[in-house]
Amino acid sequence: MYIVFLIILVIIFVLVPIIDALGILDRIANSKDDAKKARCKDYYVIIAFVWGMVTPVLIMCIIGGISLASVGFRLINFEHNVWFTAITITLAFALFVYEFVLPLVRIKKIREAIKNDDKEDFDEYPQTSKEKLLYSLQTLSFAICEETVYRGFLLFLLYAIFPEISIFLIGLIAFVAFGIGHLYQGLRNAVEIGLFGVLSMCLLIVTGSLIPSILLHFFCDFTAIFVVNKEHNNQT
Repeated sequence: MYIVFLIILVIIFVLVPIIDALGILDRIANSKDDAKKARCKDYYVIIAFVWGMVTPVLIMCIIGGISLASVGFRLINFEHNVWFTAITITLAFALFVYEFVLPLVRIKKIREAIKNDDKEDFDEYPQTSKEKLLYSLQTLSFAICEETVYRGFLLFLLYAIFPEISIFLIGLIAFVAFGIGHLYQGLRNAVEIGLFGVLSMCLLIVTGSLIPSILLHFFCDFTAIFVVNKEHNNQT
């Protein structure tokens, strides 16, 4: 049964980039309304999509009698090699500082850089309180659903089917699975995101929990909510 589940998971990994590459979500969210309504509709569509992606995994868990704790929804428990754990936690903390803390500290400079860059557009960022709430829900949805599918459920199946699997092979699989899922963003971004997938998988392994991975994923994507401030809204 677990092999069948793994095949279904691989199909999900393949379908997601195809859907993104074909622009199916963009066409669904496309609207002739003003920019504000269009952004809100886009958030709704993406939130529905990511939860739709995790639904087959939840169904497989029910069918296979797999508990949420088995896929990582449990308390943190450090039981792995101390050096591997220390290195993983250090890298995760460094990424948190780089992707969330530093941008937050430099948010005024970031706003100016976006303002002076012809390729950037403030309209791409959440503007109103409602949009920022929807963006927060979207970011949380991505964190929960992608970590559940690409890390928690995948790791459970790999250990269930291949009990002696090497941690290096797990890392390689995590890199390929998450990287392929983001090929629509370009090869360079796919590689960077694939490396994040490896770090996130290692974080799950050393903590025994998806909670740190979900939090890291959430905060690495959350800084966009601070780009547009009230002052810019008043000017527009």
